Amino acid sequence: MPLVVDLDYTLVQTDTLHENIMQVAFRQPFQLPNMAFSLLRGRAAMKRRCANIAPLDCSALPYDKAVLSLIEDRRQAGGEVHLVTAADQSIADSVSSALGLFDSATGSNGVDNLKSDAKAASLVARFQDGFHYVGDCSADLPVWKQSKGAIVAGGRKGLAGKVTRSGVEATLLPRRRASPRNWVKALRLHQWSKNFLLFAPLVLSREYLQPDLLLRVILGWCLFGMVASATYLFNDLSDLASDRQHPTKKFRALAAGLIPISTAIALAIALLVGGIAGAWLLHPTFGMVVVAYTVLTLGYSFWLKSQPMIDVAVIAALFGLRITGGMLIIDHPVSLWLVTFTLVLFLSLALAKRTAELVQAARNGRPVKGRGYLPGDEPLTLALGISSGIVSVVVMVLYMWMEAMPTGLYANLGPLYLIPTVLGLWLMRIWLLAHRGTLNDDPVVFAIRDPGSWLHAAFVAGLWVVAVGFHA
Repeated sequence: MPLVVDLDYTLVQTDTLHENIMQVAFRQPFQLPNMAFSLLRGRAAMKRRCANIAPLDCSALPYDKAVLSLIEDRRQAGGEVHLVTAADQSIADSVSSALGLFDSATGSNGVDNLKSDAKAASLVARFQDGFHYVGDCSADLPVWKQSKGAIVAGGRKGLAGKVTRSGVEATLLPRRRASPRNWVKALRLHQWSKNFLLFAPLVLSREYLQPDLLLRVILGWCLFGMVASATYLFNDLSDLASDRQHPTKKFRALAAGLIPISTAIALAIALLVGGIAGAWLLHPTFGMVVVAYTVLTLGYSFWLKSQPMIDVAVIAALFGLRITGGMLIIDHPVSLWLVTFTLVLFLSLALAKRTAELVQAARNGRPVKGRGYLPGDEPLTLALGISSGIVSVVVMVLYMWMEAMPTGLYANLGPLYLIPTVLGLWLMRIWLLAHRGTLNDDPVVFAIRDPGSWLHAAFVAGLWVVAVGFHA
């Protein structure tokens, strides 16, 4: 009995049309109107247009292991296996060529959409002695009703029960689903730690004991985190093709097909709109900062990260917006010294990461992909990064001398002068690791996981507490 296999969410754990649309949206957005107009000629015409504008690398798609195993078993038993999909014919041909497992591959022809009843009629006419069919959704019910055996992919027990009740024996194939851990990683919840910078102005002004201000900053932190998670989802959607070529990023939930593209888009839009609207209601000026952060982050994800030197400046600016938002949300005047310190410190840390990547790339004999840096740029990033770190220490001293100390909030001024020394020692350690190429994480993420960095932070906190004392 011939085995007929569907493609989207069956053989592959994604929808190839959604993959095409993402590539068009993020790589050739000016083609979106053409794609939309092609829909007037029918869904099949739109699929063909998308496939022509943004061809997929079908060799890297997330294939379902259970379906592949079923195909191998059927082929070893001497049976024919055919790929029949509503995706465009060019995609069906590309998948068939990439896998080399099918006796034929049939897709939509640009005029007729080969789905549901149309697919059922086509298969009945083609396989008059019967066929077994592997599908994944309720649109496949008309096909299963005409088949001699139904195989339900994706572990969908409810759908398998519906097929069985229609009078066709159904076999259920298992599939791994996104776990809470996958969702936490996709939303980059650990990156919310960067937003604790919002609390810095509240702590430095010693107004953290005022419940209304504290609650306002906590809400701002959550809203900033929502927007950040949305931008990370958009970033992963734009990087689907490149992530699947990466040795570790290919296991990300979106790249691996554990989270559907449509779900990720809906969640990203909800988080983005909710975060911006909430920030605006909380404090209009803070809302403007969040909007600026969103625009700059999306610009970084889609283009600016490939522009050398501009990329690290943008990263520094994003941290500058965080500290500025922390001042605005509690109605404090923006401190030029504090913002400048934040900018140069995080410029140094961003350059440290790029330096480590360049060292590792030179060691492995390959370029840094997608960043715009070339072999030999490491001395430049090293010099600029170390000098930025030194400037950040100097600016911290000037901030304390010219702005923090005159406030009268500190009972003991001596310990304050030791804080820049501790910061300088920590930066020296960061740059030593970057120079050796062993700084494998974002420096902020590295600091969160690094016991040595926690020790430095504890020492700084202790010095600050001693400086504050019990001064009223």
